[in-house]
Amino acid sequence: MEWHSELPDGRDVAIRRTDEDWIVDCGESRARSQNLDVALVQAIRAEGEVAAHAREVRYAAWARDLADALADGEREMSATKSPPRGRHN
Repeated sequence: MEWHSELPDGRDVAIRRTDEDWIVDCGESRARSQNLDVALVQAIRAEGEVAAHAREVRYAAWARDLADALADGEREMSATKSPPRGRHN
């Protein structure tokens, strides 16, 4: 399954779930981790223009909130067999 979101500065983030891990694309950067918030932060930090002003925006908190929302959606989907709320493909 794939989701799309935006960073607080408006950049697009693509998130995919595989059987083993999460894959996050942010600009030209890609990160992979078993933990979504880790993959999000790694992809954000690897993206140079975002990293330059990362102290101005709380990306770690944003990543944790998004990871929690997607995890809640996955649990909801497992329980109801319906897609989670939010943008997804």
